[in-house]
Amino acid sequence: MKYFKFLDNKNIINVYSILIFIISSYFIFLNLINESGYWYDEWCTLLTSDPNADLKTIFDRHSGNSDKPYENVPIIYYLVLRFFFNIFGYTSENGRLFSFLFLIFSSLTFYFLLQLFVEKKESLFATSIFFSTPLIIWMSNETRVDLFLVFFVLLNILVFFLTVKFDRIDLKILLLTLNVITLSIYPLTLSIIFSQILFLLVQKYLNKSKNSLIIFLTILSVILYFSFNFEYFLERTLNRDYHYAKLNLNFFLLYYFNVFFGSVFFGLIFFILFIFLIFHKIKLLVKDELLLFCSISIFLTYLMVILSSIFITPIAAPRYIIFIIPIILIFIFKSVLNLKIKNFFFLFLFCISIINISTNYDNRHIKKPYTVQALKLIKEKSYYNLLTLPKSVLFQNYISTISDIEFFKLFSNFEDIKDNNLKKFAILCLYKPRYAGDENQNDYEYCNQNYLGFEIYEVIEIPDYKIIFFNKLNE
Repeated sequence: MKYFKFLDNKNIINVYSILIFIISSYFIFLNLINESGYWYDEWCTLLTSDPNADLKTIFDRHSGNSDKPYENVPIIYYLVLRFFFNIFGYTSENGRLFSFLFLIFSSLTFYFLLQLFVEKKESLFATSIFFSTPLIIWMSNETRVDLFLVFFVLLNILVFFLTVKFDRIDLKILLLTLNVITLSIYPLTLSIIFSQILFLLVQKYLNKSKNSLIIFLTILSVILYFSFNFEYFLERTLNRDYHYAKLNLNFFLLYYFNVFFGSVFFGLIFFILFIFLIFHKIKLLVKDELLLFCSISIFLTYLMVILSSIFITPIAAPRYIIFIIPIILIFIFKSVLNLKIKNFFFLFLFCISIINISTNYDNRHIKKPYTVQALKLIKEKSYYNLLTLPKSVLFQNYISTISDIEFFKLFSNFEDIKDNNLKKFAILCLYKPRYAGDENQNDYEYCNQNYLGFEIYEVIEIPDYKIIFFNKLNE
């Protein structure tokens, strides 16, 4: 043990935290500047959040009545993102920046939540672990609801425990409001709200706590949510159409820990640690408020995934329950604090987090589309007149929001190129995309057209795109 005396240093945990934050920030920065494209559903997010469109158009797009399929995610996220675009500019890069900002907000909320139960330095260390989690980092680089959702779930839990601790009427009203907002952002957070109710009932039974009003307000928040969102709930949540997120046996192997934590190897480490801590301190679960709440939330969330996927609508996808990641981490960290050899576990978590973020910061099983790389290739060959195909509103809108598009003169049809008497142009053609689901159904005829008065100079194929360079025929 004398060789590990440095573990007893009171400042060592701060050193761990700072190092994890620095290394994680470096890799997050690499992801942010990584010239990656958007997936199909991110095109949909962009169009639904267009600050140049009026609210009627936005609602029509969200419901699938105009230009695009309907959205399963409620409209609140899109309206907030639209407001952000209106202030900072409507670009795809700003869409990713919006998610990154909510990674920062989520981390701060995570820190203040844990600080209610542990020392500041311990809360900081746990926050650094959260900050370095691969799926959290991946989603901070995409224009999706995920980090927006994680922030509101953590804020909701923070206000919940503040309400339980201080029993103030203003906090109770705030909790009621936040419950309705959180559910309205993402209906699957029902598991978190039901966790509040079950937690309060257990506390009332075991500790004779006087929390009847909080229980009533929490139940009321669910009733209000269903009242305000009844049509949405029926139309979306009970949709029995085909969905990729069907429940399969892989779910029961690691319960998405492999996706949450970047790979099967690291997912298995966190899963084994999680299971070990459950059984090692099972008697402590009821006595420790935070552990009790986390246990209930994790159990109800996974139960919701199983029951809904079997009986209602498929929701068995890791992103759909991304909000459970910080709760799992809180459970692990708080349980470790109760171990006699917690300093060794701190060192273990530090080493695992550093190695994990270093190897899995962008280790997605499918790399993002090569849109920006395609534009770079076209620019390098000095073809600044660009025809983008197909002519769908979704695709054309996405291309128009990329910052690099300012170097090009965009055309949506060949007639405009002829009218401008141009000598050369390039076509950026969506070709066998890995994300639109039509690679086996579409023959991509729009990529193989002949253009009168022009001849093909060169054709380049990269993932998701075919780039065709045309020069004008000598007359």
